[in-house]
Amino acid sequence: DKSISEIPFPSMGWAGFAGMTSDASDSASTKETRRSQLEYFLRRVFSGVYRGRLHPYLAEVAVHLQTFVGCDTVLSDDNDISLTLNNQVAISEATYCTRTPDASSEQERNARLHLKRSIQRCVYRLFLLPSVENLLSQFIDAAKKKVVSETTASSKKNQSNHLKVDKDKATDDVEKIREFIDSVQELILEGCEDDLISISQRRDFAALKDDCDNTKRDELFREAVREQVEIEVYVPLRSTISKHLVYAWLNDDVEMKHKMKALSKKPQSFFRIHPEHRSPSEWKSVSTILKEGVGRSTLPCVKLRAIVDAAKEITKLDSEERSYVPEESFFDGKVVTKTKALGADDFLPIFIFCFVRADIERPSALCALLQTMCDPALLNGETGYYLASFYAAMTH
Repeated sequence: DKSISEIPFPSMGWAGFAGMTSDASDSASTKETRRSQLEYFLRRVFSGVYRGRLHPYLAEVAVHLQTFVGCDTVLSDDNDISLTLNNQVAISEATYCTRTPDASSEQERNARLHLKRSIQRCVYRLFLLPSVENLLSQFIDAAKKKVVSETTASSKKNQSNHLKVDKDKATDDVEKIREFIDSVQELILEGCEDDLISISQRRDFAALKDDCDNTKRDELFREAVREQVEIEVYVPLRSTISKHLVYAWLNDDVEMKHKMKALSKKPQSFFRIHPEHRSPSEWKSVSTILKEGVGRSTLPCVKLRAIVDAAKEITKLDSEERSYVPEESFFDGKVVTKTKALGADDFLPIFIFCFVRADIERPSALCALLQTMCDPALLNGETGYYLASFYAAMTH
């Protein structure tokens, strides 16, 4: 296709790429330039699905592109097309969701998911506008240069082999990125409100239930827009941000690794979990959500939702496993008795236990990322509460 052939392919030497021999002498800046060139090429190729004219083979091309980046298209019995991610690709909430909803909630869940995707596609098209594309490119380049220059300066000052980055400076840099994301998000939510409402009123999303003041709808708008803005802004900066935070919290995470290794084999009783709330499954589903949803997902907003999901899973699992216990009656029959309700004092020891069992890599740097990148509008709600619980579990 002529439009694809016109996209410049990375021309710098690609050592180690496509079977070529690797050149260990390549500098970090050279490798970063290569990555940026390839990223630009891939983004332009994928955007061609939206930029180009409709074509009979467009759907087939889209499937091949998805497979190329590690996504496989799955066609279910009810002809619902969905994506599954290969092991090497960061996961989404759907991967660790183990509960089977009833028919009505399943319909609403599908409607919610499809509306969210529709909103994200709408936002994605906004980022294809040349003016927005140029603005975003300038910000990303400036943010990368700033972090790289500060990291280089720190390495020159430090005489040891380990790079040291000031925590306050690292946090300040990430905060500036979050403020840019916040600004773009609010601009889209305010400027495109009528368009988003129009999309949500289509019959395809009739199964989605809302309240009288449209709170659920507006929350979904915010979630979808935030996720797409993070894809456009955070993902290109992810490597830069991660290195910055990892070096800043390196010593903390080394110490944390030893602590978690020592605690990993401890039973629930060691964490002072009340006997009535000790799980026969050892809270495996909760630990899985933390490990997969928080530890392996890419976007900060997805990680934060996984923390909330994990906290809610504790309550659900406790209710299922501990709602009723058999006891002997005076005539030797079996009766059922409700157990003690799960309170705030019972929750934290369980969350600490699950946090340890999840064995999340570099939890200190991760927690710093989530505290800094969290949408300010969510800090006073359940997301902020459970993020504080996550931090408390790590520092306890």
